[in-house]
Amino acid sequence: MGKFKLNKRSLKYGSNSIILIAIVVAIAVIVNLLVGMGDFKWDLTSDKIYTLGDESKTIIKETKKDVTIYGLFDDGAIPGGSQYKELINLLGQYEKLGIKISYIDPDKDPGTITSLAGKENTKDISKGDFVVKSGNKVKKLSGSDLVGSSTDYGTMYRAEPLITGAIKFVTADVTPIAYFVEGHEEYSLTSNLTQVKASLENNNMEVKSLSLVSSEKIPDDCKLLVFASPKRDLSEAEKIKVNAYLKNNGRAIFLFDPIESGNKFTNFEEVLDAYNVGINYDKVKELDESRHLPGDEYAIVAALESNDINAAFNSKGEYPVFLPDSRSLSILKNSKEWLVTTSLVKTSAKAEGLSILKQGETEAGPFDLAIASEIKGGSKVLVFGNGTFLTDAALQSQYSTYFQYGEYYFMTTIVNWMQDKEDQTTISSKLIQPKTLTASESQVKVMSIILIGVLPLAIMACGLVVWSRRRHL
Repeated sequence: MGKFKLNKRSLKYGSNSIILIAIVVAIAVIVNLLVGMGDFKWDLTSDKIYTLGDESKTIIKETKKDVTIYGLFDDGAIPGGSQYKELINLLGQYEKLGIKISYIDPDKDPGTITSLAGKENTKDISKGDFVVKSGNKVKKLSGSDLVGSSTDYGTMYRAEPLITGAIKFVTADVTPIAYFVEGHEEYSLTSNLTQVKASLENNNMEVKSLSLVSSEKIPDDCKLLVFASPKRDLSEAEKIKVNAYLKNNGRAIFLFDPIESGNKFTNFEEVLDAYNVGINYDKVKELDESRHLPGDEYAIVAALESNDINAAFNSKGEYPVFLPDSRSLSILKNSKEWLVTTSLVKTSAKAEGLSILKQGETEAGPFDLAIASEIKGGSKVLVFGNGTFLTDAALQSQYSTYFQYGEYYFMTTIVNWMQDKEDQTTISSKLIQPKTLTASESQVKVMSIILIGVLPLAIMACGLVVWSRRRHL
């Protein structure tokens, strides 16, 4: 009788186990069938690097022209898990928003590249690249540029801004040209400012270098003139060219880093004096502990002023602008009815300016670190007391997240205020930094004891308890 009860009880628990296993298997089969029938993908990365951002979605929704993106390769031959497969998945999101996607293998159709881009544009296009086309406008995207590039502090993902930027370029009726002046030891477009150059191009601007010495005048097609941290002053001849450009409703940006040598910028000062902006020969330190990085009073976390120019950026959230090693600027007293001068970025009242020309002398804040000035209905100038925050070194450093806010703010101001546009959407690259866990030596020892000793013993004890209880069923 006892044996019969034991078998009956065993049969009961055994049947329950079989039923539970059958239910789990059935659920797994149904879920797999549903997933196979649908197109379900989840981006589990914390930074959503495989998901189109709201900026791209807005730009695409505002596009009124037909756009086709051609991938010059056989998409069926791309193995799963490769970086090109990730690009194909990303392009699928563009396709859902109305962008046409087509893959053509040039090896099977040798005339593809010429038919897409025309003979004059085929020189740099090869298999593996992408071509974005709308009407007769074409933009080539190198496959190597679209995949993430590693830096010392993380991986830079440019695929989305490059693709969305190319869509903006081919659908725009006009592409303005920005000239970066060289000849005064400025930062180089090819070695120091490659990311800012890419950001400008992503926002429908063509970027070129310009020598004021060799050019008779600033080109007529110049829509934006940029001085990226000059170390020497303008010559008299160059000053005349810059003034002539500005008098013809020109737009110019001046980025001035502190110069330890104290070189005077007399001609730059004369140019800016007409816009009621002065540059100071100092280096600013911030004494408000909430407005600088810990332990470094020169690593300023500056505040944006509340005004119409900053509104396009502020509407997206209150972001700090990281401007370490800055010089201060001044709004001069020569106010004019036809001139509007606006403070954009300020330090706190606790800041101090250490004079470079007169060692040991200081001046009390607050200080302007960025100023915008415009002649009503005419020219505009944007002046920063910092140029370092836009360099590749800054944007790829351990403080890249802070610097990216500054770059985004800079680009928003360029795209909107400098080009007389209202709150146009801008887009920039993303540096994804690896998440690390820092532990002391004592913490490592404790974790080792728990993982190697305590946890296995606890699992073993649980197993013994379960075995003991089932043994007496």
